[in-house]
Amino acid sequence: MTTAPVLGQPAAAYPAAPRNGRAGLVAVPALAVAVSAVLGVALSGSTALRLVFALTGLAVPVGLQAALYLRQRRLTGDLQRSQSSFRTLVKSSLDPVVILDDRLRITFASQAVADMLGGDPGSLLGLSVVDAVHPDDRSTLFAGLSSTGDSTEVAVRTARVRHRDGRWRLIQATVRDLRTDPDVGALVLYCRDVTVRLAAPGFDPELAELSLTDPVTGLPNRAALVRRLGAVQREGGRPFSLAVIGVDGLAAEVLTPDAEAAALRSLTGRLVRALRGEDWLARGKDGDFVVLVDGTIADAETVAARLVAAVGPLVIPGGLLHLTAVGGVTSLLPDVDTGEALRRGDLAIRSARTAGPGSVHRYDDALRNEQDRRDALRADLDGALDRGELRLVFQPVVDVVMHRTVSVEALLRWRHPLFGDVSPTEFVPLAEESPLITELGRWVLREACATIATLPDTDLGVAVNVSARQVRSGELVPDVISALETSGLPSSRLIVEITESVLLDDSHVLEDLTVLRQLGVRIAIDDFGTGWSSLAYLVGMPVDVLKMDQYFLSNVEHDPARRAMCRAVLQLGSSLGLPVIVEGVTNPAVFTLLRDMGHRYLQGYVFSRPLEVEQLAGGAWEAWVELPGPDAAAAADSPAQSAAMPS
Repeated sequence: MTTAPVLGQPAAAYPAAPRNGRAGLVAVPALAVAVSAVLGVALSGSTALRLVFALTGLAVPVGLQAALYLRQRRLTGDLQRSQSSFRTLVKSSLDPVVILDDRLRITFASQAVADMLGGDPGSLLGLSVVDAVHPDDRSTLFAGLSSTGDSTEVAVRTARVRHRDGRWRLIQATVRDLRTDPDVGALVLYCRDVTVRLAAPGFDPELAELSLTDPVTGLPNRAALVRRLGAVQREGGRPFSLAVIGVDGLAAEVLTPDAEAAALRSLTGRLVRALRGEDWLARGKDGDFVVLVDGTIADAETVAARLVAAVGPLVIPGGLLHLTAVGGVTSLLPDVDTGEALRRGDLAIRSARTAGPGSVHRYDDALRNEQDRRDALRADLDGALDRGELRLVFQPVVDVVMHRTVSVEALLRWRHPLFGDVSPTEFVPLAEESPLITELGRWVLREACATIATLPDTDLGVAVNVSARQVRSGELVPDVISALETSGLPSSRLIVEITESVLLDDSHVLEDLTVLRQLGVRIAIDDFGTGWSSLAYLVGMPVDVLKMDQYFLSNVEHDPARRAMCRAVLQLGSSLGLPVIVEGVTNPAVFTLLRDMGHRYLQGYVFSRPLEVEQLAGGAWEAWVELPGPDAAAAADSPAQSAAMPS
């Protein structure tokens, strides 16, 4: 049985009965035996006996032929179904598809390829792809197609191909080597025309291609993405969406340039394999991948989830690179321009990064409102100090052994005229993005020293958080000296709080901290245990105090591991002769637990809310009871009670 191939379809996808197959080899001798048996029986014995033997002899080959026929029919059906699946897969892609054999001859060309080159699929069959391209591009293209090799990888090749009208078209092809795949056994090229439609005088197509292609991955770059989005929105019609994939773990400081490029190409191959045929992959800003999804935002979420799941550990020379990814999706609406669509995708992926690796978030107006608020705060923060919108409050640090407040931490607050009280966790990161943080740090130093210097207690210290930018600026020592001289506060009563990462900075940072200690200022490591510094860095460093981050207190009443960490930090501080201050103590149960462990210096709402300057001057920090009662935390939440709260 044979099946005639359809014009333009690969012959390998259409089965035909073998000329010298098993059926012929077995059937001929079987038939000969049967005929011999019939003749032999016919020449001897009775008529009835001869008839029985004859029928028996014929039944054997007939049965064998029937079994072989059914088996061949089943195999043919399987091949036809494979052919149908192959044809459906190829035709489902919006990109033109070309299939090449081992000698790089065209065995299949989709109608889209023929339309792109001004011909018909039949005229392309049997044509060598090397002969179809520009002579200057043949050597590179031939070497690239011959060396793809690994079916798990993809390659992107670009060459000029002659159109039927004689002009050269610039064609970019994503190549998959499926020669080792028994169902395909060929090279599959997904093509697209990247020729600039209106070429200016002196136009160089190679330069134009380079300007629209990411040099490492071979994918369209952001400029090409913007052009494609604009074209899609101008066409209108069916819905399109955008999926942005952010990959973390490809930090340049971890990989050499060659290793990073190899990792990116391998990652690109994974993403391409996870795409649907109708989706279009490009590179976005900051190394993100962007997919133009042919479908609704729900389709985009499905595509983004598949791509995020495809990202994972990557084998590189020398080890395993651990990669994670997040996704953000948004619809492409007719009334939203290209720039705004990309910004919405960025907002969605930023929200996903906040949620953690593996997350896929959809853009909504709340994200835009949050961004608008951040932009407004960033703009207004610049003049907040001059307008008098910033102030300091002071959080007591309590010695639970001596039952007294030993110091206060100066905390910056902002009362915005429109948004009201803005959390420091919201506006301090905005300030740290610009040199404004240094100016604010200088002001906080002056105000904190001046406020504490006016209090009657001559032992109360004040701690001031100093940003890494201010420390690295080299202006910290002059700023501290100026604040102490202006206020008259003794240097021994000032504590400068820095983050752990500052200890790993340039040598001038350690020199500045050493100078401050020589002046009598104490140095504290804030949020100890959550940064990058190792224990080795603490030995011999200019450090006087460790402040244990409140992260360690999460569920500490019920989590033995958390309690063990709290004890470990205390033991470390004791071994190095460094007092440990525990931040974020909010309820009496945690207070009692920490005190029983041996922690002496505690800070948090269980004692007092941060005190305003007036409350501090009124002596609210001086009174403190030995053990906060069961309702202490609730009382601390009340502004009316915070002034009377013992500290």
